[in-house]
Amino acid sequence: MENIKLNNEADIISISKFLELNDMRIPEYQRSYKWTDKNVMQLLNDIFTHKNKSRYRLGTIVIHRNYIASEKKVYNDIVDGQQRFTTLRIILYAIGKLLEESKENFEPYIINQTTELIQKVDKIPIYYSSKESVKRIYNNFQTAFRIISKYDTLTIKAFLEKCEVVIFYISDITEAFQFFDSQNSRGKDLYPHDLLKAYHLREFDENEQKQQVEIVTNWENYESDELAYVFSDYLYRIKGWADQNSSRKFSKRNVDMFKGVNVSKEKSYPYIKSLHIAHRFVENYNNNFERQIDKQEFEYPFQLDSIMINGRRFFEYTAHYKNIIGGFKLKYEIKEWSDELSSSQKIFFLVYYNQKKHRDGEQYLKALFECLVIYYIDKFGFEEFDYFLEKAFVWVFSMRFHYQRLGFDSVDNHVIQNTNLFNVIKRAIYPEQIINANISGVLPSKQQVDNYSVKNDRMDSRIGIFFKSKLYYAN
Repeated sequence: MENIKLNNEADIISISKFLELNDMRIPEYQRSYKWTDKNVMQLLNDIFTHKNKSRYRLGTIVIHRNYIASEKKVYNDIVDGQQRFTTLRIILYAIGKLLEESKENFEPYIINQTTELIQKVDKIPIYYSSKESVKRIYNNFQTAFRIISKYDTLTIKAFLEKCEVVIFYISDITEAFQFFDSQNSRGKDLYPHDLLKAYHLREFDENEQKQQVEIVTNWENYESDELAYVFSDYLYRIKGWADQNSSRKFSKRNVDMFKGVNVSKEKSYPYIKSLHIAHRFVENYNNNFERQIDKQEFEYPFQLDSIMINGRRFFEYTAHYKNIIGGFKLKYEIKEWSDELSSSQKIFFLVYYNQKKHRDGEQYLKALFECLVIYYIDKFGFEEFDYFLEKAFVWVFSMRFHYQRLGFDSVDNHVIQNTNLFNVIKRAIYPEQIINANISGVLPSKQQVDNYSVKNDRMDSRIGIFFKSKLYYAN
């Protein structure tokens, strides 16, 4: 691979110079276009207010100078400033429309200057696959056009020549994100899953371009907060706890746990062979001409604690577990209590609808219970499920007997400092090894069970009654 040395630089340039920079790109890991008409109005109001100043700075843009060896070309990938960059282009096109429709009201030089700039910008296409992004761009164009309709030549000149941005060109992507973190006080930081998206898009095989476009489109249709929830509250915690690690907050420091191997590029190490076989078998099965007849599809056999296959499989992995997590409560919740319920049904009711369910502590216990059950089902399906469910419920809700106020730090400590059922599941070959795991160290005393089997402020007494009836207390 050819080595290209790119130096880090900084520059201050006008909006017109900024918009005509060559090879500008909005990389795949960036979010969709989120600015609303309110953001556009605020930006235009700032520009109008400061039009008589000699200079007006619109903020900082961080650009990753991304050298693509296969193309022998350097792209300017926007790391920070995507929303402003897109909005400034929208404003430029709105100005162009105004000048075209009202030429008689403007000086010829500003018409020529704007026309030339638009011609240059037209050669730098920017793509958004999200329908929501396209809709916002259209709406913001209309908003911008209505506002600038009252602009004169001097105001447009101020926009093009007096408004400036500070640009930092950084050659290393990691440094670019670190710089972004330190500078980005005005907007919301990138989520860890945004970085994972960027990493795994780079890991696609060259012959998967069509699938890549489809996958990026699907990803953009997900709510970013929803993806953050799936990774931080479930996938990160399950994988971390299974390895006996504290798993309180998912950050960019933890993204490596969702990176693995590229079966098309890695050396053929023995441990990769099973992954390679599974990957190719699923690929060949689904691409066989017979699938056009029987319409069958075989899903890759994902496992939460297996080695990640980089690229397309990561996005399939995310969609797979996002669907499981999203449908978990709907599948298992029991809304009405009855003595006729089975033991497992009573457990699900007490998890989701106990009388203290609104409290933070109960929400933490519910999340822990869901993580544990999802992990078990992922590995053993529904074998011995009722027995496991009881074990999981007792292991999780025993905490409520010991804590009046239950914070997530206590939940995290409970997992890694006692018999860790996540780690037991990871090491288990058969379900019985989990069901027979010794959890006596976390059980409440008989006195605690007696105290909380009647109406009390700490917990739903039915939880205490469940423990008492099943003899789940320490001797």
